Amino acid sequence: MAEASASLVRTGAGVTSFRAEGAGPPLILVHGLQIGQELFDELRVHLEKSFTVITYDQRDRGSTAFEPSAYTTDDLADDLAALIEALGFARAHVLGASFGGMVAQAFALRHADRLGGLVLGASSQAPFRRERIAGPVADLLIALESGDEHSAAAVLAQMVPAATSAAPAAGTSMRADRGDGLMRRFAATRGFDTRGRLGAIVARTLVIHGRDDAAVPLDDALSMVGEIRSADALLLAHCGHSWENEHPARAASAITAFLSAVSLDSVNA
Repeated sequence: MAEASASLVRTGAGVTSFRAEGAGPPLILVHGLQIGQELFDELRVHLEKSFTVITYDQRDRGSTAFEPSAYTTDDLADDLAALIEALGFARAHVLGASFGGMVAQAFALRHADRLGGLVLGASSQAPFRRERIAGPVADLLIALESGDEHSAAAVLAQMVPAATSAAPAAGTSMRADRGDGLMRRFAATRGFDTRGRLGAIVARTLVIHGRDDAAVPLDDALSMVGEIRSADALLLAHCGHSWENEHPARAASAITAFLSAVSLDSVNA
């Protein structure tokens, strides 16, 4: 399938780059910390058969343009709500991957009336903790925590081969990162903590996690499943942090089956 070009829409104080393809109920995919909307190039091919799939670039990613100032996950959740409104939807299903799952949690807590079904993939309820992870991801967090944007950019360059093996466009995004935008994005995680709060989420939720995820421990996923009122889990064997690129067909099948049973006509309140 030929790659479609992105469109631009005004969302609050900024302009957001997005792609909308497919047919069916709207499903918005929220990317992670490092890679922009191209993270979902493999997954969306499968989901577009059943949904209008919308991917977008958050602040400091892709062609999305906001003033370069500090922001929080709550701000990013509000950006998502503004995007849904700008696209003319009353509500939408939302899927968040990794850091995008943090944004999706904040969205579910702040904008329940805009949410249909919720999918949280390889996400956590608290900031990423380097003492619990290993490898390049740990090196990246060390650089980010120290405020060393040049080292962070260098680590990202080392991580490009791993990214491009699953989703080639992801490598382009990571190579282009200057470091300053990534520093702002990492700073947004520092005040994030939904532990003890997810019981307020009434939307039906699917939690996806790779059993071999070295970035976010499996216990984080199990904790979310235990706390959210109506949550199911898909635990993928032989799968790391990039579940959306490692097992796109299997994940899409489970997501489609799950969200097909969730109506967008009823309001979560």
